[in-house]
Amino acid sequence: MLSALFTPKGNEERAQATTWGDWPGEGIYASGASNTVNARSSLQLLTVYGCVRLITDSIATLPVITYRVAADGTKVEFPTPAWVLKPTPDLTFGEWCSQVLSSLLLHGNAYLNVLRGGTTGIVEVQVMDPMKVQVRRDAGRKVFYVNGQLFPGEMLHIAGLMLPGSDMGLSPVDCAREAIGLGLSTQTYGNNYFESEGNMPGVIEIPTKVSPGGLKDIADVWQRKRSRRNRGLPGVLDGGATWKPTGITNEAAQFLATRNYTAAEIAGQMFLVDPSDLGIAVNGTSLTYGNLEQRNARRVQVTLLPWIVRIEQAISQLLRNPQHMKFNVDGLLRGDVAARWSSYKVASEINTAAAAVGQPPVLLTSEMRRFEDLDPLTPEQIPTAPEPPAPPPVVQMNSAPLPNISIHMPEHRVDSPVVNVAMPEIHVEQPAVTINIPEQAPPTVNVRNDAPIVNVSVPESRAKTQRIEHDANGRIAKVVTE
Repeated sequence: MLSALFTPKGNEERAQATTWGDWPGEGIYASGASNTVNARSSLQLLTVYGCVRLITDSIATLPVITYRVAADGTKVEFPTPAWVLKPTPDLTFGEWCSQVLSSLLLHGNAYLNVLRGGTTGIVEVQVMDPMKVQVRRDAGRKVFYVNGQLFPGEMLHIAGLMLPGSDMGLSPVDCAREAIGLGLSTQTYGNNYFESEGNMPGVIEIPTKVSPGGLKDIADVWQRKRSRRNRGLPGVLDGGATWKPTGITNEAAQFLATRNYTAAEIAGQMFLVDPSDLGIAVNGTSLTYGNLEQRNARRVQVTLLPWIVRIEQAISQLLRNPQHMKFNVDGLLRGDVAARWSSYKVASEINTAAAAVGQPPVLLTSEMRRFEDLDPLTPEQIPTAPEPPAPPPVVQMNSAPLPNISIHMPEHRVDSPVVNVAMPEIHVEQPAVTINIPEQAPPTVNVRNDAPIVNVSVPESRAKTQRIEHDANGRIAKVVTE
């Protein structure tokens, strides 16, 4: 019943008449491009190549610091060993680090062949091809095989993400095989689309029955008309034959949206790289100058730090205990010029407060200059502290007190009437003392204790007599004062 519903009406027949390939929709598109995805082919996808390059270049170009931990817990830097600066005679540290990181990012594992020179210590550290190394267990001990042969030397293994009980890290390319395959498929589809000048695949429909040889002739003619040399010429079909496209337009297939989404998915989820760092537009995000510092911090903490720690731990294992190696990521974390100098100013203020209570500084001037890629100061360039000003000369004065000044006023008594006597104000001024002190040896100055005598004159008062005169009637006529 179902076959009757889907059986074409009439005597319509379709056949594969060409010999130059499969029908569109078969081959790489039907079986899936993930079957051909590996570490090398995945680099043909620009998103994978861009993420690997961003991570490797960011870490490989960082300055390297080697230090030892003193008994009191402080870190003391020492010269970096020669084999760290140049791990092999043919590779610098940056090139060597690029090999280690590309092995980790694409294969999930990095294998280092450590060569020692007897009493001279490590002389070379080679990065092995991860495709030629196998990890096995022999009596509970992890051993390495190279090209199927037991490796007799010293092998240092750096692993990425590992599953419980596993001896090897997971390959990021294997885990993201389908996403990478989809990206390669869309890339191949776009390439084929432009090579065919946008001509979609299709079929030639003929209303009459044609022999297989005739079908092949028609297909060959059509193929030649659409080949590279005759591209652009119109196709001509006779006998009622028509051309029916079987493909879909780029708009219908959402070609650009698919490529953009796949690229963002691989960058953000496989490598933990912000897609905008590779120029991949993501809806709902914005890149502004103000958030560059936060973006740099996020790149270091999320994208770079997991790989930085793995390499630091691996190289530190090869150094004598308690020596360690680390990358200096301060250059990646610093913000713009204004923000950096503002932090230096705050550090200087903290240093001043710390020195006042006897605490060490938090950030030295030499460290600030190193952050800014400035040369260290020479002893002649270091300013000396100014000498404190000389204290003022001490003036010694005799401790004998000045004499008290007593003023004796005679008692005056007036019975009647009350007489108000206005006393003049008395001002006693101490004469000014001028002291001349030589510049070299200040002498002792003695101040005289004899104060001037103050004389106070008080006007003399005398008694007054009043006489009352009466008139003829005995009344008071006047009062006469004598």
